[in-house]
Amino acid sequence: MKRISCIISLLSMCSLGYTQIVSAESNSLGIGLGWSTSPYKSYSSNYYPIPHIDYDNGSFFIDDLSAGVYALNDDNQSLSFGARYLANEFKPHDSDNHKLKQLDSRHSTLLADIEYSLNTNWGIFSSSIGADILDNSNSILVNADYTVPYIENNLIVAPTIGINWANNKHNDYYYGISHKESARSGLGYFNADSSFTPYFEIAAQYSLTNNIATFGGVHIDKLTGDAADSPMVDDSTVTSIYMGVSYKF
Repeated sequence: MKRISCIISLLSMCSLGYTQIVSAESNSLGIGLGWSTSPYKSYSSNYYPIPHIDYDNGSFFIDDLSAGVYALNDDNQSLSFGARYLANEFKPHDSDNHKLKQLDSRHSTLLADIEYSLNTNWGIFSSSIGADILDNSNSILVNADYTVPYIENNLIVAPTIGINWANNKHNDYYYGISHKESARSGLGYFNADSSFTPYFEIAAQYSLTNNIATFGGVHIDKLTGDAADSPMVDDSTVTSIYMGVSYKF
């Protein structure tokens, strides 16, 4: 089963992600609302809808905006191949900074993903590697995290610590400034290198009935290296808060 004990799917919204928790045996649909800050200068905080889709038949799965198939799926570990939507983007008109308004847009993309999860007596270890397949950013993203779920009656709480690595092409696309952009905006040319982004998240689900549950959580990313040093960036700490409701079939 994917992320065994409980399914914990990490979805990058903007430069961060959010975690949803549902029981491993359930198939469910839901909707939620998220709010996040942005690392970009004078960039408005963002509200966004959170679609929740959880389907898993043991061979094929859909986790919100990711989907894939299992190469290995037993009681304590899984290996899957799939694709997921990376929602990172930059829209110049969403910034109140005159110089950032002169920059090019940066678009979301689709990643081909390989993920491995291991369930132990001490928690759930997970790692993944994803690569841009739409040739938007040429991103390569590597993630590793550790989650310790706590279950008490109808309540599930899952604190997670993790770290993401992004290659230089990802960072240069989302945080770099080309020579043309520099000449147009007055910002200095910036060629971003690869970097790590550690993060912390605490997510929770509470079952109201046998079929209806609420979920929510807080996710904090800390940009480092060239991602944090970019002339586009004003705040290297990015916070996301989300909540919603799901229906189990």
